[in-house]
Amino acid sequence: MNTQPSIKEKIFFLCMRMLIIDDNPDTTKMLSEFFNYKGFQVTVENDPWEGLKHIQTEKFDVILLDLMIPQFSGKQIIATLATNEILQNQNIYIYSGCLTCEVEIKDLLRRDGVSGCLKKPMDLNEILKTITNGSSLEETKLTRFN
Repeated sequence: MNTQPSIKEKIFFLCMRMLIIDDNPDTTKMLSEFFNYKGFQVTVENDPWEGLKHIQTEKFDVILLDLMIPQFSGKQIIATLATNEILQNQNIYIYSGCLTCEVEIKDLLRRDGVSGCLKKPMDLNEILKTITNGSSLEETKLTRFN
């Protein structure tokens, strides 16, 4: 596995709750094992409707959301959260292996509650750095998309 987190990092991350929503069990297993190892409290959901329920009923420090879920896409989850007026209270990092529509991605990144965009294949340490770096929201949005 990767380098062991320091005690300071582990204490900081133990306070962080993460939700991962992706229809691919291999992806959620990889992400959850890495972030559990780093000390995060990770909830995994391969069913997008169940993931939406988690967001509506629980508070997470960070949400990793696959955009390209066939049954109920990440874009639809974001739209539902916006309709229910709870999107702005989230810290969502969207990701996809197929970022074909730049305009659509940029529109999502302009929404309060969507903090950044990651592209598959994902470097786990880069994700960790991105979600914990303390950069301003706009800086994160711009650097993660380009």
